[in-house]
Amino acid sequence: MNSVRVKNNDNPCSIITSIPHSASNITLEMKKNMKKGIIFANNDWFLNELYDFLGELNINSVSANYSRYVIDVNRDIKNKYIHDEYTKSLVYYRTTFNRKIYDRELDKSTIEDRIEKIYKPYHLSLYEEINKILRVKGRVYLFDLHSFFEQSRADIIIGTRGGKTCSIDFLKLIYDSFSDSGFNVKVDEKGLRGGYITAHYGSIDHVQAVQIEIRYTAYIENRYFGEEEIQNVDYKLFNDAKMRLHGAFLKIKKGCDELA
Repeated sequence: MNSVRVKNNDNPCSIITSIPHSASNITLEMKKNMKKGIIFANNDWFLNELYDFLGELNINSVSANYSRYVIDVNRDIKNKYIHDEYTKSLVYYRTTFNRKIYDRELDKSTIEDRIEKIYKPYHLSLYEEINKILRVKGRVYLFDLHSFFEQSRADIIIGTRGGKTCSIDFLKLIYDSFSDSGFNVKVDEKGLRGGYITAHYGSIDHVQAVQIEIRYTAYIENRYFGEEEIQNVDYKLFNDAKMRLHGAFLKIKKGCDELA
């Protein structure tokens, strides 16, 4: 299985999406090294299915095919040997519920192998898609797509690193588009300000980047979520959310064409 999935169009618009955390696959090496009975909770569940309309809008997308628990492509590679906090670690040693994943520290060669086979291909693919569109369009609008449960009661949180990764006009376009589609929207709330992908690619000339977080209750099911691996969705809620997201991205696409 390829480590990264790229969906591109013959005539792409200036928007690119990144989905780094929606896959649940783990490698054979990880299965061998990990403790038994580990629950890989707090994934960005079903986002590839939720946003499967993006191709219809000529929006190119890059998504990871392996779980964030194997290696987190939304982390800085300089943190490759840090394993105290999953919020900083490139390779997690604990789950988001603070459960130990391994009985012993991983060999550096194992970490380097994950970097070469999973981390680097993701960023190479994202760089290539960005550069392709920059050459044709002269600008790129990057959306790094995630989901959450605990941090806020909002439906959508837009992360801009405190306004550092996008313009006020671009932020207003996104905010209004999601709000007009019936979502309760917040900006840079409760630590959801944008991760490495947003910060790194948003620093490139002529690239504006935002992190989009959608709450589990807005598209999976309206209930409490604990330490669990989610298998099913409320299809009525899911399809309604997808329809409204489609409408929001259609407005965003039109608006991006008008931005200077």
